[in-house]
Amino acid sequence: MTVKRAHMITRAYLASWANERGHVHVWDGENEISRPQPLANATVVNYAYRPLVTNFDLEADYARIENRGIPALRSLATGGAPNREGRDALVTFLDMHLERGRYADQAKVRVPAAMGSTTAPVQMVDMALGDRLTFARDVDTDAVRLRRLDLEKWRWRVHHVESGLVTGDGAVLLFRARSGEGVGAVTFPLSPSRLLVIGDALDGLSFPINLLIANACRRWLIDQVDGAMARAASFR
Repeated sequence: MTVKRAHMITRAYLASWANERGHVHVWDGENEISRPQPLANATVVNYAYRPLVTNFDLEADYARIENRGIPALRSLATGGAPNREGRDALVTFLDMHLERGRYADQAKVRVPAAMGSTTAPVQMVDMALGDRLTFARDVDTDAVRLRRLDLEKWRWRVHHVESGLVTGDGAVLLFRARSGEGVGAVTFPLSPSRLLVIGDALDGLSFPINLLIANACRRWLIDQVDGAMARAASFR
């Protein structure tokens, strides 16, 4: 499946930040943009996941993850309590968000690689983003994979954030355990007012969540058109 206008951040997820006209405020660090944009144009990269080397259908894989994850995410954002299947779908969705986020600012980067076989000579090829994301699942051993942490068994809760939440390609935040070893908590904005917190490492602590998200984003940051950060940007 080849999609020309591919979203680097799931469009159905960003819809929670859209106003009645379907607009969100977008910061695009690569193109130095800070303005309201239609949801259909937010975080779009042409043929972002089209491979040039591999034959794995990454776009279809992401679509399956989104189709499972978005209903569970929306249920949790509106007060539902996901069952084990819903938690599994959400963890997979968060892993996808992390995966895309690690490469959010590298859509135009081409990486040379040598390809060959026992029956064909070695030749140099350029790997596109889709190829790099596919290979990274096996070779990027330093990347945190939430699936390996058994998050489904951790404590989950959703906090209401009256002041508003932003999101972006770095919106999945990982916090160290209080012992200093490994991940002890994961946070993710489900909507402009609902923050998912998984784990116990943040109990009793306050922190500037929007600033942390903004600092973690590599290219895109999203707010409501009338959100606090968007309003502040309009006065610069």
